[in-house]
Amino acid sequence: MKFFETCKDFCSTINVRLFSVYLAFTLIIPVITIALEYLITYNPSFRTDLQVNLQNFHVYQLFTSSFVHVNFDHFLGNVTIYLLIIIYGLLLATILNKKRLYLVLTKVIVVVFLLFGALFTLFNMTTIYYAGLSGIDAALAGLLLLFWLMYLEQKSNRSMHSYFGVILVFILALFTGIIARYMFLYHTTKNTTLVYGLVVITGMLVVAIFIYRYQFVDVYHALKGFDWSSRLLTIAIIVIFLYFIWNIFPEHLTNSTRVVSISLHLAGIIIGIFVGYLSMIYLEQITYFHQEKEVVSRHSR
Repeated sequence: MKFFETCKDFCSTINVRLFSVYLAFTLIIPVITIALEYLITYNPSFRTDLQVNLQNFHVYQLFTSSFVHVNFDHFLGNVTIYLLIIIYGLLLATILNKKRLYLVLTKVIVVVFLLFGALFTLFNMTTIYYAGLSGIDAALAGLLLLFWLMYLEQKSNRSMHSYFGVILVFILALFTGIIARYMFLYHTTKNTTLVYGLVVITGMLVVAIFIYRYQFVDVYHALKGFDWSSRLLTIAIIVIFLYFIWNIFPEHLTNSTRVVSISLHLAGIIIGIFVGYLSMIYLEQITYFHQEKEVVSRHSR
């Protein structure tokens, strides 16, 4: 009963109307994607016409390829991951009262990766197609790590730099999981480049865990002092990333001639972190990002 009373009290402090406005902005991209998928049911040729296809290339494909998918399963998986990442990120931004910053950063990352993903395909000799939101999903996952780091900073009253080792380990673990999943799914265990890459990154992961082990101890003690909602948010990000790793390479693509680009997804995570971090440094100095209304009332706590 106490749990439900806590939830009820928390819900009473939320400005639902304001939160809905911010949520609507985050849903623009999946709405566009869903609309295109709906149109494809009436005109199937849209699916191939809007993808980057080096055998039949048009400039407009640079801007449409991320919003169209190989098939419905591909579309469903990518949109689901996008919604999990973007809504969870907005939740963290709401708690931090940095909603404007989060929305601007997501749009910057989407625009940067929208062009990067398409140009990557144009100059990558091993890939002739590019389609789907998964690259953008990876970039937004990198941004999500930064906002989770800011959340840890706020809750533990420690400097953000104190936990960079934890984030590095998180990223290396993410890379290890994605590469291992890719090799398992596409049976590329004989690819020496991937094998060496997996060994190197796994080695870096072990070394990073050893070097930053004291940061994990600090995080553990910080988590022990968190309330149930903060612990739940921490568990949620781990669950989201486990789902992200498992679904970033959909099973159904193994039965087609289309192979997912692992390098593009790893590049997406790096772009999300670096573009997000650099933008955050400069944008946080702008007054506009410090004058937003709070969605969650602080005085009631």
